[in-house]
Amino acid sequence: MHSKINKKSNGLALAIGHIFGDGGIQDNGRVHYCNSEKFLIDEFMNSMKVFNIRPWIKKESNIIRVRYPVKIGKILWNLFEKFSSGKDTKIITSQIREMPKKWKAKMLQAWFNDDGSVVNMPPNYKVIAIKQKLKPLTLFIRDILNESQIKSQVIEDNGTWLLRVHGYENIIRFREHINFSKGYRKRQKLDEMINSINRPHLVAKKKILRLLEESPKIIKEISQLLDLNRNVVYCHLHGWKRKNRKSNKGLIDLGLVRMKKRGRINLYEYSVSPTPGFGWEGTGSSTDAQC
Repeated sequence: MHSKINKKSNGLALAIGHIFGDGGIQDNGRVHYCNSEKFLIDEFMNSMKVFNIRPWIKKESNIIRVRYPVKIGKILWNLFEKFSSGKDTKIITSQIREMPKKWKAKMLQAWFNDDGSVVNMPPNYKVIAIKQKLKPLTLFIRDILNESQIKSQVIEDNGTWLLRVHGYENIIRFREHINFSKGYRKRQKLDEMINSINRPHLVAKKKILRLLEESPKIIKEISQLLDLNRNVVYCHLHGWKRKNRKSNKGLIDLGLVRMKKRGRINLYEYSVSPTPGFGWEGTGSSTDAQC
C-alpha cells in the first residue's frame, strides 16, 4: 500500500492538515480526528480514501469521532516522519517542510478549516486568525504564508500563539493562495468580509505606481493620464491630513515613491526600496474624494 501512495497528492495534503488541526496520531500509530461539523468530517474521510480502509466512526451528542488503524499511522510516519505521535507532540518534520509550495498551501487550507477563523468586526477590524498551543507550528504557518507574500503577525495570547492576517492586500492573497475549502461556511464568510472592505484608494495608488514604474512624472501628467483631480493625486503621494483623526500615509511615506526637485517642478519617481516598518496594506481607509 505504501508504494502506491502519491505523497504529493492534494488529498494527502488535506489529511495532514486535518491531523495538525483537530486530529492526531497516537504513540502506537492510531490516527484519530474529531469535529462537530459534518463538512470537515467528510473532507477528512475523503482525503483518507487513498488508504482504502473504512474508519471507525462514533457519533456523540455534538461531535463525530473518526479513527483509523495503527498501520495507517505507521504509513504516514514512513512518508512524513513522526510529525504526530501522542498528545502535544506535533512537529514540523523535514519531510513536510520540503514538500512543494502548492502541497503545503493545500495542507494549510485544511488546517485553517479546523483551527482558523474569519473575524469581521465593525468598523474596521477584519482579520483571518489561527491559534495554536505550540509556537513552532505557528511559525511554520507564518513561513508558508510568507512563501505566497502573505504577511502575518504572531503574538502570545494567554499561553497560546495567535497568528493574524490583516490588511486588504494580505487578505486577498490569502484567498487566492490558501482560502478555506469550497462549500465550507468559513469560505463564504471570508468572501463576505472582503466584499465589505471599501478601499478604492488602493486601486488608484496601484495605478499611480504603475505609471511611475514606466517613468518619473509630475502631478499634472499623472492627473491627466488617470483622469483624477490633481489634489487627489497629491494626497495619494503625500498622504491625507485629517483633523481629530489619524492621518493616512501616502506613497512617499510608505517609501514606494520619491520626490525630486527639478527647478520649480516636483518630479515623482518609483522607489524600489520601501521604507522598513511601513506596509502597503496599512494605508488607511479614506476614499479618493478626501484630502
